[in-house]
Amino acid sequence: MNTEQLIKQLVEEGAQEALPHPMKQTMKWLLVALLYLVGVSLFFGFRADIAVQLSTVTIDLELLFLLAMAVSAALAAFCLSRPDGHQMPWIKYIPFAFLLPWAITAFAGSAGDLQLANILHEMTLNQFGCPWHILLFSVPPGIVMFLALRKGATIRCCWAGLMAAWSVSTFAYMLMRLFEQNDDPAHLLVWHVFPIVLICIAGMMIGKFALRWR
Repeated sequence: MNTEQLIKQLVEEGAQEALPHPMKQTMKWLLVALLYLVGVSLFFGFRADIAVQLSTVTIDLELLFLLAMAVSAALAAFCLSRPDGHQMPWIKYIPFAFLLPWAITAFAGSAGDLQLANILHEMTLNQFGCPWHILLFSVPPGIVMFLALRKGATIRCCWAGLMAAWSVSTFAYMLMRLFEQNDDPAHLLVWHVFPIVLICIAGMMIGKFALRWR
């Protein structure tokens, strides 16, 4: 779309209701996501040792870093739904700042279990139920997120799609940690983390087409 076509389209559409502030959108999204997370967890049931796990500093820190990634990615997505990135285009890098602390918290203590042989063995177990659940948990909030982003006019479609997918899939990962009683690091890496990477790549591709400014 060239400049003349854009001006013509804006004139034809007339005045539009301003989008809420990105922080307000993020807070609404966080409330919906947390209610969804709690509701699904209650439906499936928390892991039997949930009380013990939540009393462990390592798990608490892991969940805290996951929450920080999910919230910062959502905020970045809503900011990027504006053509100017809400004058904060750098905000898309904030979720990456929590990635390393989370990885250290989640895997550093069990690095010996992440040898190549263990990872290859885990891949032969065909535990596709975990990525399938992560995908299912990501889709409903993902649809809500993308519909909200489409109300904006992003020019960074891939980045906005990535941030949206990152946010919803991180919430899905948190959900799995609350009810799946399997803490094996090789399992988490192969059947949880790798699928989330694929979901984020898919989010970029979906954003490229679904969030394009028409």
